[in-house]
Amino acid sequence: MNANPVLAMCRQAVPDMLSLTERLVNMDSGSDDLPGLERKVTLLERLFAERGAETRLAESHPPGSGRRNLIAAFHGRGEARILLLTHYDTVFPPGEAARRPFSCDGEKAYGPGVADMQASIAMLLTGIPLFHAEEGRPYHTLTVFCNAEEETGSWGSRDLIRDLAAQHDITLNMELSGAEGNLITVSGRGMANGTLTVRGKAAHSAAEPPAGVNAGLELAHQMLRLRELSRPEIRTSVNITMGHFGTKANVIPDHAEALINIRVARAEEFDRVEADIRRSIQDKLLPDAEVGFSMQSVFAPYGNTPDILELADKVRALAREELGLELGYRHAIGGNDTSFSAECCPSLDGFGPGCVAMHSADEYLPVHTLAPRLYILLRTLREICLGRFVPLNRHGQKEKRT
Repeated sequence: MNANPVLAMCRQAVPDMLSLTERLVNMDSGSDDLPGLERKVTLLERLFAERGAETRLAESHPPGSGRRNLIAAFHGRGEARILLLTHYDTVFPPGEAARRPFSCDGEKAYGPGVADMQASIAMLLTGIPLFHAEEGRPYHTLTVFCNAEEETGSWGSRDLIRDLAAQHDITLNMELSGAEGNLITVSGRGMANGTLTVRGKAAHSAAEPPAGVNAGLELAHQMLRLRELSRPEIRTSVNITMGHFGTKANVIPDHAEALINIRVARAEEFDRVEADIRRSIQDKLLPDAEVGFSMQSVFAPYGNTPDILELADKVRALAREELGLELGYRHAIGGNDTSFSAECCPSLDGFGPGCVAMHSADEYLPVHTLAPRLYILLRTLREICLGRFVPLNRHGQKEKRT
């Protein structure tokens, strides 16, 4: 594949990518908007089928029931089995697309979910036919997974991702590539949610407050102590995100609760944080208060391993030598579906376009990142198909398609 003609092809494809992005942005698909999700996945199924994919819709398991994920598989005559991860849900409520429809001034494109990640889906809808025109179908299977609930943790779709990843040689995630499209993601933090509970004793707040045990006051004491548990130097953060106590203005509260969001780059930090919190809550402000803590892991951290860094460096060398673009390492502040695919096959993240101010009304897509990121994706696909990125024998002798 000669670099210059392919790059020119990618630049010429920008209007098509923007047109598809506009179409997707202008359809609501918030994670909890079931009618909106259904309308969009129906459209996506048709668009991928029109491009030659074999499609099926797979409903998320509980608690994601009612949300359908698209699996679009292209079949070829080669050996490589490649999985591409996307999500079509957004963080925005119904009606947001009408309030803030797609707009573009030539440099920046705006709209709900424009870069996270409607433009990434548009890149695949545009780029896969270009890849076929240039290369044929030099893979065994090229599978696109469009998740309906990534923004809420993929609770009902993570097993689908794991199952698909186990059937493929490599997974590429179409998440953002930094504000300027000049990064490749090599790690993502894991997440757990903790619940801090306090049980006190109710009493009249004016007549006999000493007879009560103020659960809210004890909770405040415990929350202040949690400030000491974050370790920024190793990317561990422990933050109170929600809380409540009390039901009436004239009653000492007998129950209080706070939710704790825990992010780690090292899996062993989950155990350390949990142990530290359990020790911390033994030191109570009010001796008669009962303080408890529970913790639920959401997803594990991934990345910064030798195999992922090796994969990233191959993509970086390609971008440097063919585009003169130096890609830096991105360490995602949160996690995403790569956490699940990485359990089952080599996985690399950050193949989407640039993104600024994600999850906000100010989110925008830097248009100039579309062509080079599409180029990097197409070239990476080719190198994978040639067996230069990962071994292609994970599944034994593959049946050649004729």
